[in-house]
Amino acid sequence: MTQTPNAYDAYPEEPPGRTLGDKYFMEFMRLVHISLKSGWWGELLSATLGGAGGAWLGHDDDLPMDEALGVAVSMVGIIIGSVFAILAMITRACDNNFLKKARKARILPITNYLWPFFTVIAMGVLSTVLLLVVAGVSEDAPTAFRMTVAGAAGFCILWTLAGLLPAMGALIVFTRLIEKTSGID
Repeated sequence: MTQTPNAYDAYPEEPPGRTLGDKYFMEFMRLVHISLKSGWWGELLSATLGGAGGAWLGHDDDLPMDEALGVAVSMVGIIIGSVFAILAMITRACDNNFLKKARKARILPITNYLWPFFTVIAMGVLSTVLLLVVAGVSEDAPTAFRMTVAGAAGFCILWTLAGLLPAMGALIVFTRLIEKTSGID
């Protein structure tokens, strides 16, 4: 009895899509979970406070928007870099023996444990785009527009930061799973 690769793999190697970029983007987005069902209450609370803080900074030209932008850009860059480093270490820990055991147990490490990291990356990229928009908004722009853009940036930035905590929890659980399977043949 021969098995096709799809018989034991829930995710085919090459996802469907029009172009390679579309295929890989859609594969990435399947792993990003931004919803009330998959989120932690701290992410939503932090993001809401970040949105309010961003809108407050955007409402007045006398407030230190440039300094806040510098800190936010640095923070988001550090977070995204750290998450990529963590993902590199995790994927290195996924040797063939572990992956065979995970497949037998019907555990999909990427789908079950690593999605919080991909969500942090997606929110970090969105934060970066919004920070670019905030940096490009003229001081002569309408106050409502400045507040909206700065509020959206603050929302995404603090969601990115707060999203690290559930991601670290997933890392702990995943590490325990690797430990538990290390002694199993």
